Amino acid sequence: MATALCLTGCTKNEEEEEDESDPLAVEVSQTAGMKNVLLEEFTGNRCTWCPLGHKYAGEVRDEMSGKCFVINYHIAGSLANAYCTDYGRTLNSNFNVENGSYGTPAAMFNRTNFTGSSDKITFGVNDSSNTYAPWAQQIASQQACANVAAAATINKSTRELIVHVKVYYTSDGVGTSNKLNIAIVQNNVIGAQTGSSRNPAQVEGSQYRHMEMFRDFVTGQWGEAISPVTSGSMIDKTYTYSIPEAYTDPVNSNSEPAVLEDLEVIVFVAEGNTNVVNACKAKITLQ
Repeated sequence: MATALCLTGCTKNEEEEEDESDPLAVEVSQTAGMKNVLLEEFTGNRCTWCPLGHKYAGEVRDEMSGKCFVINYHIAGSLANAYCTDYGRTLNSNFNVENGSYGTPAAMFNRTNFTGSSDKITFGVNDSSNTYAPWAQQIASQQACANVAAAATINKSTRELIVHVKVYYTSDGVGTSNKLNIAIVQNNVIGAQTGSSRNPAQVEGSQYRHMEMFRDFVTGQWGEAISPVTSGSMIDKTYTYSIPEAYTDPVNSNSEPAVLEDLEVIVFVAEGNTNVVNACKAKITLQ
């Protein structure tokens, strides 16, 4: 059985060696570095162009090799009739996606406003002439004020998830507190998808393999406040969460089994509701 390994943002020999017998041991780098990319995509299983968004998000994730993490929110409305969540609905409304200037597919990159326009946080993809890469590359070229690392365990009998997170500030953050967010995503969800031919790698016969589908926030809609956020500060937090047998949309009652082996945990720290300062994916040990 695998044990916890050095995660994104970790460098061996900088701090104490982690206890390799403890799957929740976490080592976080205290050396300043560049930001990892959190690519949050708004999508829908009835959205014709959304598979192209999935394709581009996957390409950015793979090209950045452990420096980019994807969350796919299926948002309510005419473009999605399955896999939606209340948290996703709130993000859709807050960032003005489906009913605003963008439509789906659209993505946020560290919830950053690149243009100065009051509503320009999400960027859309609706043909083969543009991709998500330019915005992701801009984020990856920015200095991070904090490093984030995490490890998790899932007890297969009790379905209990434990997540251990460390955040180290290599320089002063913005404000007096930040928000720590823990997202659960699920891979390999087989279901319907309009326009699936635009991403043939995820086509399964007449169905589609949905990846990195958002399921829940362990820390609530906007995360948990953490402080201090000054240079040299270390935040060390542990969370416990009960994984349901299935995730059900409370509005349309669609339900999808929560397959433990297909779950991932993505951790990110934001200045508030926007401006993600860094992110990582936890190494999960099934016990």
